[in-house]
Amino acid sequence: MNRLSTGVAALAVIAAACAPTHAPPSLTQAALAPWLYAWAASADTSRRGAFLAQFDLREGSPTRGQIVRVVPAGAGSSGTHHSEHFLQQDGLLFADDFGLGRTFIFDLNDPANPRLHTSFTTAGPLGWPHSYARLPSGNRLVTYQFRSSKFNLPPGGLAEVRTDGTVVRWASAKAAGVDDKEITPYSLEIIPALDRVVSTTTSMVEDTGVGLQIWRLSDLKLLHTLRIPGGPPHGMHATDTAQHHLFPGEPRVLRDGKTIMLATFTCGLYTVTGVDTDTPRVQPVYRFPGKDCAVPLVIGDYWLQTVPALHSVITLDVSNPSLPREVSRVDLGEGSTPHWLASDATGRRLVVNNGSRRQSNLYLLRFDPATGALSRDAALPELDMARVSVPGIGEVKGVPHGAVFSR
Repeated sequence: MNRLSTGVAALAVIAAACAPTHAPPSLTQAALAPWLYAWAASADTSRRGAFLAQFDLREGSPTRGQIVRVVPAGAGSSGTHHSEHFLQQDGLLFADDFGLGRTFIFDLNDPANPRLHTSFTTAGPLGWPHSYARLPSGNRLVTYQFRSSKFNLPPGGLAEVRTDGTVVRWASAKAAGVDDKEITPYSLEIIPALDRVVSTTTSMVEDTGVGLQIWRLSDLKLLHTLRIPGGPPHGMHATDTAQHHLFPGEPRVLRDGKTIMLATFTCGLYTVTGVDTDTPRVQPVYRFPGKDCAVPLVIGDYWLQTVPALHSVITLDVSNPSLPREVSRVDLGEGSTPHWLASDATGRRLVVNNGSRRQSNLYLLRFDPATGALSRDAALPELDMARVSVPGIGEVKGVPHGAVFSR
């Protein structure tokens, strides 16, 4: 499984009330987000370029469902991968051109004038940034897959980066007794109240990944490097011979503020408990069919998961994290390969992309945070990027990856 090809391709501990970094900024009954921003690349290899497209979602607008503004990333950009999962309070969006090894930062504070703010690449000896989580200070903590000296040269690490792209601090993910090639930090979750960071290690270009690492947030000291255990979840018969523990993806903290849940690209679901103790524990709790299960969401007591083998997004009730149970699913149809998943601040509107370079559409879903029910958005079920006019490039077929709603 090559995640690059499927993808394009110190500070004080604050109060326990701090919101998880990958949760929507708020869950309110406010109006649905008026704009959607899609981080996309041109499918035309002769006219390569990355750009941010702004969709109008305003009810009653004559341009509803259409792209109204396009911000090119500039010369040299080639392909898109992860962005932040939510637009933060500072209105800045960090977005990753992984093949280029560069992060672009867009300023979206003025919806009528979105613009490229700046970009950055390395952090000390670290290169090829991948994922981002906002710190209480407003800076971002960034995973770096490799060393800066050479593409695909682990180990990588973590770095704190300011909103102008400058580096505050960095730390290597190198772990004693673990082969360097296994240490390629992929994604992360911050738990400020516990002074902890949990990161996963899955390579974007090789089928390697040791599992997960636990860090102390205040000084970025690496505390634990753990392998994801194999075997079936508790209470399930061992009839499935697939290896569901390989290639951990996105960790998310659950509502209790201390339990981490993560899905693997081989479609296993795991809990991580005791992250602030000397004996953290990883346990299998669920598995989905197929492979390439990718970006999840946590909204209240619900875990939402993209499941490409079923062409679906599935909701699990994880109020008891050890015994998740399905409560809803929405089928996006044959040919769909759901990959990216994000919500607006209300938790009631979701966006899903296709994890394929051939697909130029985005799906809009509705979600009921009270019941976990999923459905297609009746008014705007899909958004199309088949023909996008990009300044400096021309008209291209856009392939979206990261997508976020406005605040």
